[in-house]
Amino acid sequence: MDLPLVLAQPREAVLAEMRAVVGDRALPIYAMARYALGWVEADGGPRSDPAGKGIRPALAVLAGRAIDPSDAAGRRALAGAAAVEFVHNFSLVHDDIQDRDDERHHRPTVWRVWGEAQAINVGDSLRELAQSALSRATQAGASADTVLDAADTLNRCTMEMIEGQYLDLDFESRRTVSADDYLTMVERKTGALLGCSLAIGALLAGGDRDVAARLEHAGRCLGLAFQIRDDVLGIWGDSSATGKSSDNDIRRRKKSFPIVHALEEPDSPEHAALARVYAADAAGDGAPVGDEDVRAVTRALDALGARAASERAAGLHYDGFLAALADCGLRAEGRAALEEAGRFIVRREH
Repeated sequence: MDLPLVLAQPREAVLAEMRAVVGDRALPIYAMARYALGWVEADGGPRSDPAGKGIRPALAVLAGRAIDPSDAAGRRALAGAAAVEFVHNFSLVHDDIQDRDDERHHRPTVWRVWGEAQAINVGDSLRELAQSALSRATQAGASADTVLDAADTLNRCTMEMIEGQYLDLDFESRRTVSADDYLTMVERKTGALLGCSLAIGALLAGGDRDVAARLEHAGRCLGLAFQIRDDVLGIWGDSSATGKSSDNDIRRRKKSFPIVHALEEPDSPEHAALARVYAADAAGDGAPVGDEDVRAVTRALDALGARAASERAAGLHYDGFLAALADCGLRAEGRAALEEAGRFIVRREH
């Protein structure tokens, strides 16, 4: 499924803004950062098709247009769009280390190329480049107070995202995780930055704090739908489309939404098979999940209707996103573009 035009169209402008932030910095860490961003190959050679969907920066641009479609407002929102994309990539570099992922977007992850220590430095540098990106909004005409509001939103939501990643890792060693626990984690890990994307674009385009707060809530709803869809793809997705192994989440005993849902179902042979695999990590024996265990988990999830339940849940949170958007007083054209972006997010195959 290709990106819809509303998400694809801002891509070149966002990339140009991000490239301007990085500039011609020559220290090798910036070559590593450019690799992480999908701009170059590991040897520094150019990459013609930058990796990643660019959903978060596109949402920031779309939110800005929904407030004020003028070119001037668009340039201000673009600074926020670049900032959230730097933060997103910072999180991916660190997540790949924590998750021991070997590939992202069909390429070796940063830590696999340069080692864990330098990958941590690369992630940290991307986080700081986000601040540099946001400061460029003043050059586009944003007031100091507006940029300060945007920075506060970015920093608060980034901290929540990190809290969510902490909870996600913590869940791996817990015997039980409830659906409520899961949703609390996801609102932080994924929802916070999607909410930030909408809020920061609106603020920099001239929206007031109330509208920005409403859009942040809408983005958090969308983030829940986004992550549940991601969880579905993490088990049933086509690895050639997602760029990640389709059994990695199971092998890591990741307590994603399908797993949490299935473990809350009444006792049955399928439930017992699932619980046996996932209890091992909580017991601390560290036994690897073998091929037969992966097949047993997949069979149990299918028997317990976990995929259908996950897709229903994603749909409900998308409905929450639509309801929240309707409460923001946006321009009709701008609201329609955000709705189209949301539809892609809950139906995507990668």
